[in-house]
Amino acid sequence: MQLFLAFLVYSFLGWVCETVYCSIGQRKFVNRGFLNGPLCPVYGFGAVAVLLFLRPLRENLLLLFFGGMILTSVIEYITGFALEKLFAAKWWDYSNYRFNIHGRVCLRNSLMFGVLSVVAARLVDPVVQGMIQALPFGASVACCAVFGVLLVTDLTVTVRTILDLNGTLKQLQQLVEQARLDTSEYLRQNQQEFQQKVEQGKLDFELGRMELREFLEERKNERMAERAERRAQRRRELLAKLTDEQREAIEHIEQRIREGATRNRLLRRRLVEAFPNMRSTRYQGALERIKEELFRKKGE
Repeated sequence: MQLFLAFLVYSFLGWVCETVYCSIGQRKFVNRGFLNGPLCPVYGFGAVAVLLFLRPLRENLLLLFFGGMILTSVIEYITGFALEKLFAAKWWDYSNYRFNIHGRVCLRNSLMFGVLSVVAARLVDPVVQGMIQALPFGASVACCAVFGVLLVTDLTVTVRTILDLNGTLKQLQQLVEQARLDTSEYLRQNQQEFQQKVEQGKLDFELGRMELREFLEERKNERMAERAERRAQRRRELLAKLTDEQREAIEHIEQRIREGATRNRLLRRRLVEAFPNMRSTRYQGALERIKEELFRKKGE
C-alpha cells in the first residue's frame, strides 16, 4: 500500500516536471503524459525502482548516480519499446540527439535521470515517506482505493482512445490504397484502347499524375490533321474523366479524415499536443493528416 502511494506521488511529481518543462518550451500549457490525468506512470515506476533496487547505494552518490541513470534508462527504453509494439506508434524520438539508442533513450536524458535519482533518493523520498507514514491506516486505504479506480479508468479511456485512433488511421490508409488501386485498375483497363486510338501516345501515370508523350507527329495533309484532332479530343475526354475520379477519391478521403478527427477530438488533440513528435510506425501519412485536421479545427 505504501509502495502504491509512493508510486502515485512520484508519478504526479514527474507529471509536474514534464508539464512545466514542455509548457515553457511551447509557451503554453501542455498536459504532458500518456494519461489524461496529472500522472506520468513511467516516472512513478522509475522512482520506485530506484528506491527499491538502489537502496544499498544510497550513501554513495557516484554509484547512486550511475545506477539510477542506467536503471531509469532501461525502464524508459522498455516503456518506449512496449508502447511502439502495443499501439504502433513512436511516442518520443531522440534520434536527433547524440548518443541515442534506437531513438528511445539518449545520453542527455539519462544523465538528467541520474541526477533526479540522487535528488529523489537523498532529498525527496524522506519527505514523501514521512507524509505517507503520517496518514492514518483508513486514509491510506481510501486513497489507494480512490486513486486506484481513477488510474484504471484513465488508463482504460486512454487505451480506448489510442486504439480508436489506430483504427481510424488504418481505415484511412486502406481508403488511400483503395483509391490508388481503383485508379490503377481504371488505367489498366483503358490503356490498350487508349493506345490503339492514340497510336504512339503513351500514358505515364503515378497516382494522380499523368503525362502524355509522343502523341502527335507532324502531319502533311488535312485528313491526317483532322484525325489527329479527333484523337486529341478523345484523349482530353479520357483525362478529364480520370481526373474527376481522382478528385472524387480525394474528396472522399478528406471527408473521412474530417469525420475521423472529429470523433474523440478533445482526447486525440490532448495526445497530439502532449506528444507533438509522435509518429505512427504503420500509418504515418494518415496520422499527419489527422494532426492537420485537429489543429485546423482548433483554430476555427
